[in-house]
Amino acid sequence: VGNKVLRLHLCGECEDEIAITHAGWSAFSPVLCDTSSVNNTYLSNHTFHKIDRGYDEEVDIVEEDDETVVLNLQLNMQHPQYAARCKILMKHPHLDMEPFLHCGLKFLPLAVAWFERSKPCTTLTIYDEDPDLRRLVLDESDEAFESRELTAMYEFVRGMPMEVMKRRKELIVAAYDNNDEIARIDERYREALEQRD
Repeated sequence: VGNKVLRLHLCGECEDEIAITHAGWSAFSPVLCDTSSVNNTYLSNHTFHKIDRGYDEEVDIVEEDDETVVLNLQLNMQHPQYAARCKILMKHPHLDMEPFLHCGLKFLPLAVAWFERSKPCTTLTIYDEDPDLRRLVLDESDEAFESRELTAMYEFVRGMPMEVMKRRKELIVAAYDNNDEIARIDERYREALEQRD
């Protein structure tokens, strides 16, 4: 834990002496991606991407091997800068915003920025030996990703309604100062509601 580099060296006189069973592969899962919490997933190892036998380049990955371990190894190797974010999105379909409520509204822009930096996870691909056999890391449509982002933001704002109402005008002014499209949409929506009433 703590995103440390893990190196594994298997010893043996010949290849037949080294056999990694499905259970053995599964033991690597919590090292590569601890799904017990979002924080533990973030702190999992995102640098470990190869099992070195010493005399061969790497352990052959065969169909019986744990698919999750193989996926995480490939993700770590092919997209190390996105590995942590993609693993969080893959393993935690619902991101609980409650732990961040103590930060107040100052956390909201950080959450929005995290989702923006995580958006590439929906288009990244990984491949085994053949680059023609690519598959998406996170098989999620743009609409599903946006829905997940909006749900997280909604839950965050819903968790502190009085704080939002107290600072609403301040937030809109700040958004206008930054030429933010959200503020213009909010203003148009408010005007439409006033006209309807």
